[in-house]
Amino acid sequence: MNTEKSYDAGYNAGLDALEVCSKSRANEKDALAGLMTVVMHAAYAMAPSEEMAEEIITWAQQTALENWIKEKGDE
Repeated sequence: MNTEKSYDAGYNAGLDALEVCSKSRANEKDALAGLMTVVMHAAYAMAPSEEMAEEIITWAQQTALENWIKEKGDE
């Protein structure tokens, strides 16, 4: 599987997880914190090193911010 397809699979799984959180009527902040904790834990557990996990997390954070800024600008 190529990088783009793998990224899309994870991205879509995240959207599904957000939908589950929303339908649960949980407090959004708490549900999001739980979801982010699971994903970051997985990054540390699956990466070959702590440094690589932190690179993945940092890249994801930067990408999320860039996407949010673009989305906000399109409104």
